[in-house]
Amino acid sequence: MNSLIGIPDDILDCIPTDEILDKLAPQIGKMVFQLGTELGLSIADLENIDKCSPNLTAQNKEVLFTWRKDRSVKPTIRVIKQALVNIRKGVRCLEEVVKNIDAKTLRAVEIVTDKIRDNADRIIQDIQISQILDHMMTHLVISVDDRRRIEQHAEQDDQNKALLDIVIKRKEPAYSVFVDGLLNYGYEDIANDLKCDTQETSPSTTLVSAENEGFSVWNVPLYKVRLQKNYVKVITDIQHESIVDHLISREVVSVDDGKKIESGKTPQEKNRNLMDMLLRKNEQGFNEFLKALRKDSIYADLAEQIEKTEVTSTDMATLYKCLK
Repeated sequence: MNSLIGIPDDILDCIPTDEILDKLAPQIGKMVFQLGTELGLSIADLENIDKCSPNLTAQNKEVLFTWRKDRSVKPTIRVIKQALVNIRKGVRCLEEVVKNIDAKTLRAVEIVTDKIRDNADRIIQDIQISQILDHMMTHLVISVDDRRRIEQHAEQDDQNKALLDIVIKRKEPAYSVFVDGLLNYGYEDIANDLKCDTQETSPSTTLVSAENEGFSVWNVPLYKVRLQKNYVKVITDIQHESIVDHLISREVVSVDDGKKIESGKTPQEKNRNLMDMLLRKNEQGFNEFLKALRKDSIYADLAEQIEKTEVTSTDMATLYKCLK
């Protein structure tokens, strides 16, 4: 008989997500060593966690994440339940953490995580991600800060690993947009191997709440969403020089900023540098950018398109997830 009558078997048989482990870790308290032993971690692993982690919550989190990495035995919620019983911690804390979890969502996360793991070496070694990041920016599943963190790594392999970490953490819609980007930019074989039935994926609670509650809860300025939804259009269509001159004259960007923009090796890189700055500016910067576009008749339609870009509650919530 299942002692956790409040947790269905289909939940117990799923692999816990990052969010579940993050919420559970503070509840375990001083039982770090006992929990790690029950979950099969080695003494060396536990000593290293004790030495490197700054507090009990961090230690418990590291124990749980280290255990989950080992797929020799499927690391299910049921295994955690039994470990908590064995160390006499009790399972009420686990029941509380998973009480509103949907098994369908957990299974979808498992599929995504396994597909990425199975193809990780190919992704890390074989792809150039600049255009894929452009695509993901336009679809709001990564932020300008995400992109900067990814590109701060000097080596392409490390950039690809950083992107995969974000895709795994964000789940849908980041995963589908990532796969679509691979498909669009010449990596059809990898994209086809990563495809899964997204119809089986439940919408995230964030996106569901967005549709129910509207814009008010999501503190993301509309102008930033409009600008980012046109990211690919801006970096591929504009000649930046006169626009940057206008922005400098209006003190939206500095002369040093202009030099940073010019440091890009290609026109697209220069435009990416410009967008990186604009997405960090206030609404005045956005308005001056539109004025700069309208000064050149070639870009008047683009300015109009950006200004009138539709922003849905799902758009707001998707970008909000990146900014939390």
